[in-house]
Amino acid sequence: MKKISVISGGSSGLGLEIADLLIKSGKNVLILGRSTEKLAAASSRLKISSKNFLAESLICNIGKEDDVRKVGEFLRNNSFLVEYLFNNAGIGLFTKAHKSTALLIDTIFEANIKGMILLTSEILSLTPEEEELTIVNIMSTSALLGRAEETIYCAAKWGARGYTEALRTELKGSKRNIIAVYPGGMRTEFWNIIGQNRDISTFMDPAEVAEKIVNAVIVTDKMFVTDITINRKK
Repeated sequence: MKKISVISGGSSGLGLEIADLLIKSGKNVLILGRSTEKLAAASSRLKISSKNFLAESLICNIGKEDDVRKVGEFLRNNSFLVEYLFNNAGIGLFTKAHKSTALLIDTIFEANIKGMILLTSEILSLTPEEEELTIVNIMSTSALLGRAEETIYCAAKWGARGYTEALRTELKGSKRNIIAVYPGGMRTEFWNIIGQNRDISTFMDPAEVAEKIVNAVIVTDKMFVTDITINRKK
């Protein structure tokens, strides 16, 4: 079986930068995303770096169970064994607490925690116990502290953090490494949301954040990192 790294939210921003670094490090990659157009552009970029390695892409809304099952089918049908899973997909929709709606809650939770759980479950079920698997849950510093007008987003990210900690406890002693990543704000399309007027000029470069993450994750030797917090300089 061929080893591969799976990156959700891999068609742009941090996910694409991670995929590019992985493939340059000699890893086969599968990027997941919801936009056909963005996936095509991302795939073209990755294939320039790929040389003798595979750069695969697949349309997938990880919050939809049927889509996640199709990812599993793709991996099985192509005899891929997942080596690294980067749970990177997410969405930010911010509003004051008194304006919360069921639709807003469902949208934010689907992208930031439900999808993480569904995709992780699928990959775990596909990976033989004797094979090593590293799961990297990329969340946000909003999983570490509460922020005004981010009540739903923080709730989703704190839930993702709780899931990550419980997953690590459940899988302790197995060949599963669970890494939690808490990055601060980055200059990505994440902020291209109607009504989100934020100055992101001082935010971090996703390429530099990706380098920090990938270096910590794939250079293990006799040790591995469990938690990574990445903040911009003040």
